[in-house]
Amino acid sequence: MDRRASLAIKLVAMALVAGAISPALANPELLDKARRLLNESNPKQAYMELMKFEAQLAGTIDFDYLLGVAALDSGKLDDAIIAFERVLALNPNHAGARMDLARAYFAAGSFDLAESAFRELAGSNPPPAAQQTIARYLEAIDSRKRRTTAGWRGWTELGLGYDSNITGVPTDFGAAAQQSFGIVGIEATGNSVKRKAGFATAAGGAEYSMPLSRGWSLFAGGDAKLRGYDGESKYDSAAGDLRAGGALNDGQTQWRATAGYQLFNQDGEAPGDPRPTNDRRVANVQGDWKTMLDSKTQVGASLQYARVRFPENDVEDFNQVYASVSWLRSFETKGVPLLHLAAFASDDRAVNKLADGETDKSKNLVGLRSYLQYSLTPKLSVFNGLGFVYRRDKDPFARATAVDKGKDRFAEFLLGLNWQFRETCAVRTQLSYTRNDSNISIYDFNRSEISTAVRCEIN
Repeated sequence: MDRRASLAIKLVAMALVAGAISPALANPELLDKARRLLNESNPKQAYMELMKFEAQLAGTIDFDYLLGVAALDSGKLDDAIIAFERVLALNPNHAGARMDLARAYFAAGSFDLAESAFRELAGSNPPPAAQQTIARYLEAIDSRKRRTTAGWRGWTELGLGYDSNITGVPTDFGAAAQQSFGIVGIEATGNSVKRKAGFATAAGGAEYSMPLSRGWSLFAGGDAKLRGYDGESKYDSAAGDLRAGGALNDGQTQWRATAGYQLFNQDGEAPGDPRPTNDRRVANVQGDWKTMLDSKTQVGASLQYARVRFPENDVEDFNQVYASVSWLRSFETKGVPLLHLAAFASDDRAVNKLADGETDKSKNLVGLRSYLQYSLTPKLSVFNGLGFVYRRDKDPFARATAVDKGKDRFAEFLLGLNWQFRETCAVRTQLSYTRNDSNISIYDFNRSEISTAVRCEIN
């Protein structure tokens, strides 16, 4: 074979090899750009860039997988499902495509397909982070199934704990009363005494749901909770609520309307004849809206009107309009973090005047809350809650005679551990700390509470 023939054979071989290489490799700049946009949380731009080349590059694994991820995170669920299916047609063991296809089925509302895909993944011995993600999706699918299947579901809970400030009062009530009312020598009595004690709790609830058609359903249920203090029986409490309403599940969007009634009974030790109690009654109507922006992000809004009444202390009665917005995001990384943020505001209008016939306890509240959950294992997770609420009284001297407009800043901190020791039962241990800073000193307080409870779901 002469030199020219040898060269010709090499050129043909190189051409054949080049033709066998994935077409996507001919445009590495496109794939790098798409990865960069996805890393920068800009899936919509990545999707637009990749779609320009779908006709030329569809059918190649790298391109189709990136296109599927970009489509899924942009809410283009049909395109995402098609792209992931193309990947799996070429490589049935592509772990990323299998997981993301299951996520796409879930986001599209195809819960049977999603459950089948997630259970198949769970049986393939995935790494711990993937196990946590799968467990969370299967739990969400089970919750949605319960909402669309007629029947009862319920829960029970038993717990123990310790409360460092049952009555929520300042340590030096006498000094606080002097600042608030200009009166010297007041001794703390009854509800004004700082009390601490261990406690036990028992709670339970049940709800019946009845699907109708086209995503509509009706529900009704109630909950009850008892708390008893060691040596402070006048502060034992009983709380309960009843609720009923309707819901609409429309693809990625959920609507819910609820009417409810709540009661809280606690004797306390307030002076007076007749002696006022801490009893409270609340009747409310509420509308909620939630929608999935993508497979990992949900936003929501809520509006509520409530009539809050204190049977033995009617100067505290008020009507409330309460509005909130929320954002929920899960992250498909180690620990599968879950972050929930909420902002809210209320307008509370007092029903009755104080003794002067002019002043009342109307107020406004605004606040922020966050909740973060991190899974250590599929059955063990830690969680944290933070909150801040600002209160402003509408009338001067509504809560004190020596302070004009009352203003409170309330902060809360929560840290806990949740262990799912059985499929339907979990142990929750948590520490909470709350602090109220007010320009009216009698409303300043710190409070710590530590508790452990066992809760079981009944399906």
